[in-house]
Amino acid sequence: MTVKNISLVCQRLIEHGRHPDTPVAVVRWGTRADQTTLTGSLETIPGIVREREIKPPAVMVVGDVVRLRERLQWYEKKPLFGQRVLVTREHTEGFEPLEDLGAELIDFRTIEIVPPEDWSELDRAIGRIDGYHWIIFTSVNGVRFFFQRLQDKDRDIRDLKGVRLCAVGTKTASAIRKYGIKVDLVPASFNAEGLIDAFSQANAGGLKGVRILLPRAETAREEFPRRVRELGGEIDVFTAYRTVAPEIHGKRLKRFLKEGKISIATFTSASTFNNFLSIMGSDALNLLKDVAIAAIGPVTARSVEKTGLKVHILPPEATVDAMVKEIIAWVEKKK
Repeated sequence: MTVKNISLVCQRLIEHGRHPDTPVAVVRWGTRADQTTLTGSLETIPGIVREREIKPPAVMVVGDVVRLRERLQWYEKKPLFGQRVLVTREHTEGFEPLEDLGAELIDFRTIEIVPPEDWSELDRAIGRIDGYHWIIFTSVNGVRFFFQRLQDKDRDIRDLKGVRLCAVGTKTASAIRKYGIKVDLVPASFNAEGLIDAFSQANAGGLKGVRILLPRAETAREEFPRRVRELGGEIDVFTAYRTVAPEIHGKRLKRFLKEGKISIATFTSASTFNNFLSIMGSDALNLLKDVAIAAIGPVTARSVEKTGLKVHILPPEATVDAMVKEIIAWVEKKK
């Protein structure tokens, strides 16, 4: 591209009538976190490019429009310009505000959401669904897999008549409402203590005798089910979905990490972090030592910290929205 022959290009332009003082800009990796823009003239830009060791790909802009750079460089003035954020969940939905503010998202999913190996326990629960007082959904995935299985068993939302629904988080509540169903309870805090407080208020007589169904991920904390049983409630905890490590290699990501091109790594569950370590291999911890780590909640943070790494960003609520806001605040504070 142009930078390989920039001396010859500038020489030819001058020979064909352009003044040596004509403004020139060279832009490498435009619109990316590592965008580099150099300015000079037809006479000086070849030396500047050599001095800065600029290599392809790059674009060369020639003419008076270059003088407008200071007024038009809106992209480089975005608050998160220069940040490369690693997203390790199954998709980048919810992280778009970071991109809007100038960050570059690097999508490297370390988990894949799949059905359980055995549906039998959840199928039995669906068969006696009218015997539950509550169903608790702790994630959008839990909602999706449960209602798909409900339909697969030739049942529908009419079978939920009389069963109250609890959603942990506003996104989970929205997913339930898409089925045309009212959500009866959204706890203020997205942890075991918050759920217990919310249920204690929702069930004036306490939890004794209250029957709860909790369809969730195969691996999750047991704190809430334990507390429910201690308070006299009955709770069935059945697997609605699993998270597994996808069959991918991390060669490109390893190179980015080694070259210091990732500034923030996000982990939305302990599984995303542990699978990252597995995929990256023995060098994983060393690759993350100079990267700011964002963990979605205390459980994920503990998984990170027990390896000796530091968690720099921990949102007050275990949601992607809260994590995104905390990342923005952290970057602003670092400036």
